[in-house]
Amino acid sequence: MIGLAAITLTLQLQRSSFDLLDGVDVEVAVHNTAKTPVSMTFPKPAEYEIDVLRGQDVIWSNITDPPPGVTFPVHAKQFLPGPTIMVVYIWNGVASDGTTPGPGEYTVRARLLGTNATQTASATLHFIDPVPISALEKIKLGDVVTVAGHLDPTKMTLTDASGSVALMKRFGTIAPDATVAVRGYLTVLPNHTHAFFVQRWAVMR
Repeated sequence: MIGLAAITLTLQLQRSSFDLLDGVDVEVAVHNTAKTPVSMTFPKPAEYEIDVLRGQDVIWSNITDPPPGVTFPVHAKQFLPGPTIMVVYIWNGVASDGTTPGPGEYTVRARLLGTNATQTASATLHFIDPVPISALEKIKLGDVVTVAGHLDPTKMTLTDASGSVALMKRFGTIAPDATVAVRGYLTVLPNHTHAFFVQRWAVMR
């Protein structure tokens, strides 16, 4: 327990934009402030947990529950003096239920899963409003952005309060009143009309 007191945890976020559905790099690092190695035992294969929270509710986690009755051997990990990067995890902005969180403030939390470990770290994650569809014509072709709106009956046109855009992807079964966030870029078709190339999408909540 004395050795564990020398262990702290940090969490850092890196991203290329504040857009919905843009990947977020989550770096989790252990810091050993002692001058000698510190050993920690882990009762399961996972050594850390990363959660994304809306308020107090966890909307995504890298941990899934094992099947009933499954047990794991305890293993040990030694942390040398100084920092040890546990993981750089790329979260794709999609919650565990397959939706994407709407604009606003969220919390990313990490914790060590070692025996008797209490180390945690957190950071605030902010998402901005999707780009209005009417603004796509003013954005450089090929620039990746996120738009959001409702699909028409063909599931190939997205409409928001500012306008509509054709999509280069036919969507499957989606509730007619669902707001769909779509990440991608505007491109020119052979007939010289514009369409939105879909890289990633999810219903927005």
